[in-house]
Amino acid sequence: MKSPFSLSIVISILLHAVLFVALVWSVDFERVKLTPTPSAPIINATAVDINQVSQQVERIKQQQKDKADQEKQRIERVEKEAEQARKKRLAEEKRIKQLELEKRQKEDAKRKADEQARRAQEKQKLEQQKAAKAEAERKKKEEQRKVAEAAAVAAEAERVRKLEEQRKAEEAAKKAEEAARKAEETRKRKEEEARIAKEKAAKAEAERKRQAEIARQEAEFERLMQAEMAAEANARHQRQVLGEVDKYRALIMSTIQRNWLIEPSMLGKQCQIQLTLASSGFVTSIGDGKGDAAVCESARRAIKKAVTLPVSKDPDVFEKMKNITLTLKPE
Repeated sequence: MKSPFSLSIVISILLHAVLFVALVWSVDFERVKLTPTPSAPIINATAVDINQVSQQVERIKQQQKDKADQEKQRIERVEKEAEQARKKRLAEEKRIKQLELEKRQKEDAKRKADEQARRAQEKQKLEQQKAAKAEAERKKKEEQRKVAEAAAVAAEAERVRKLEEQRKAEEAAKKAEEAARKAEETRKRKEEEARIAKEKAAKAEAERKRQAEIARQEAEFERLMQAEMAAEANARHQRQVLGEVDKYRALIMSTIQRNWLIEPSMLGKQCQIQLTLASSGFVTSIGDGKGDAAVCESARRAIKKAVTLPVSKDPDVFEKMKNITLTLKPE
């Protein structure tokens, strides 16, 4: 990955080289052109040691490079820690969700087992009731048979006469009883089938709603995660933008200071000036300034002399510094 500071460092070095040449040229030019007048104060000119200036420029470039490397390492370390924390949080949330899903599955299995046991008990109860009813019917018939036999002993002739009628009546009764029994069994069977179908439909609807709720919760969780990640990325970008703005503000102040001819009478005073910059760093407009008039005028000349100021190629950073207000203090 290419360092985001490499381009700015190269530009800074080129600007320093150009400014160094301009500084040397301006010193020589002023030395030739400066002619003292009787009314002006005497200025003691000091010769510029080119080697010292070169060494100073090299120290500034090294300091800027060291600062850029340290900032890059800090940003990479913070981003790595944030990514590790995010992955750990997502893994924990996934584990909790899996545990909840397993718990629901166990509860569903228990409910199904309980339902099957209840049905088995109901079936056994019905069979017992049928057996009891059959036994009662058998006992009843046995009693009737005994009564009939006793009556036959007392009145054999009457029994013979009515035997055929009794047989027919019993057959009719049996048929009616069988029909009633079958009708009752059919009714109970249909009721049981209807009940089972209703329970199945209710369970199917409950399962459908549960699955729909799980899908909705998963979709909502994913949406929240995406929103959180986007917010984190935006906040990180905003911090980077503000850091770049501060860096280029310092570079602009340094550039102006290097082109600023400061007189002793200006010390302790200041001027606030608003600048408008093009994307190339060209100064398109300079405000009149607020503060000491002499400091403001001198600062304006320094800015004009610089012509272009350091600006970032990042559109977001440039947007925040294309209209910049600087407070300049002679040092």
